[in-house]
Amino acid sequence: MHPFNVIRCAAIGMQMSAGFLEGYFIVTDDGCIFEVKGDLHPVDRVIAYLRYLPSKNGDRCSSGGVRYKKVYSLQEREVSLSEKYPHYLWHDERHGRVLQSVPINRIAFVLNPVVCLSQMRDMSTHLDNLQKASLKLASLLVEKAGLSWSDVGITGSQVVGLALVSSDIDLVVYGSRPARKVFRLLRDRGESFGIKRYSGKKLDDHVTFRWGRENAWWQLMKRIEAKKLLQGEFGSYDFFIRNVKLPEERVYSYEDVSYANEGIQKIQGKITDSQDSIFTPCRYRIESTESPMFRQIVSYRGKFTEQAEEGMIFEAKGRAESVRVKGAGEEFMQLVVGEDSADYLIPVL
Repeated sequence: MHPFNVIRCAAIGMQMSAGFLEGYFIVTDDGCIFEVKGDLHPVDRVIAYLRYLPSKNGDRCSSGGVRYKKVYSLQEREVSLSEKYPHYLWHDERHGRVLQSVPINRIAFVLNPVVCLSQMRDMSTHLDNLQKASLKLASLLVEKAGLSWSDVGITGSQVVGLALVSSDIDLVVYGSRPARKVFRLLRDRGESFGIKRYSGKKLDDHVTFRWGRENAWWQLMKRIEAKKLLQGEFGSYDFFIRNVKLPEERVYSYEDVSYANEGIQKIQGKITDSQDSIFTPCRYRIESTESPMFRQIVSYRGKFTEQAEEGMIFEAKGRAESVRVKGAGEEFMQLVVGEDSADYLIPVL
């Protein structure tokens, strides 16, 4: 299965950016690999973060013989782009800041998770152990949760053909109804199918990797991570399931909303609605007596999914944005968490 053969740039029109979803990957004409972030994009480019950088010393090799280095933190990604690929750093007037993005005319290939999983099914007798485990988990979700194969895809290192023996199973489920079916399955019957939450040393290692061992709330984060259902172990592999809403489920378009950066803030309040906590991006509706203009907490990072529950009294730190919705007369504040390693969302005990 050649990873870079899903959709060629020649097949992408200028309006295609509206169809890019979380879980998709983009290979640029200069060989960089970006992961699509969020569900709102301008017409001429895609908001996407650098994930794999061409490097002669990289520990991953594509089927074409190109070596890649995986880039982890957002800060490292921005530094790498500013040094070698500044054309992917774009000042977005709607957000009032610089974002990582890929212009449509720089896209060589678009890697679609659903198509990748379909290709994997066609090659079922020629798969490695990670691919077999991934296909088995996807098959369980389809069969036991009552999904269509078009609802499920494979993402992460496997969709770009750069997986290592130690790589995880990264699945994506598209659409609110399929996502909620999967969540109920994991909650009610997951363990009966060999789908396990993190526990013991695996949980300790996971919390340390995700939040840092020196984190002042390490024990609290451990209790939170132990409850999460969209991650864990399946056989000998770690897994993470990303739930993503479809374009027709969006409330706004990219052009409807403008933002103003209000700097780093810390707020306290109450979670009033956590229904969208299982999605990426995740959203928590909130109310705050001290900061009444704040309406929601948003994150584009998977580690903040399932982080808070309805009714929880919380404290959070992140970047504050004022949000204006064109034509609706709406203006409110939101807190974006996950852009900095110091960001958090925790219960107030």
